[in-house]
Amino acid sequence: MAAKEILIDFVKGKKKAFDELYSQYAGAMYGVCLRYTRCADDAQDVLQEGFIKVFTNKNQFDIEKPFGAWVKTIMIHEALNYIKRNYKFVLFENDSEFDQIQESEVEFSDKDELKKKLMTILNKLPDGYRTIFNLYTIDNLTHKEIAEYLNISEGTSKSQYFKAKKMIQTILESERIAG
Repeated sequence: MAAKEILIDFVKGKKKAFDELYSQYAGAMYGVCLRYTRCADDAQDVLQEGFIKVFTNKNQFDIEKPFGAWVKTIMIHEALNYIKRNYKFVLFENDSEFDQIQESEVEFSDKDELKKKLMTILNKLPDGYRTIFNLYTIDNLTHKEIAEYLNISEGTSKSQYFKAKKMIQTILESERIAG
């Protein structure tokens, strides 16, 4: 079945088309969910809830637009909702030790090693830092968009992002010293 036909059938509510799209996108969307959550079980919960929303909102999908981008947006929203419901989502306002940002150069031999290291480091960040770092760096949202998603000020988003970068740098430096 052609890609466009699958999307048309999906919007019509055909289970086979939904199953096909799920099979194509679940792996990538699980990765998105895992970046926002603390563990695989939480990511799986977000993925499941996200795909339920994908199916229930199928009539809102415009088949002329990229399906992957639409699904990713739903997954990010679902991940943010999950974090707000289940995690102690704290944004740090006065972390003076993280106020000065320095650039750090880190080299990795391959992409898989880099992805694994990034996931390990992201999981060490407080929920607020991790969420804003993901939204800005990986999902390419602006600070204005992040502020709207999280109901915070644009300045808080910028501050949390720079503090997350500093904390990542600190983690990398401490691992370099220990390693």
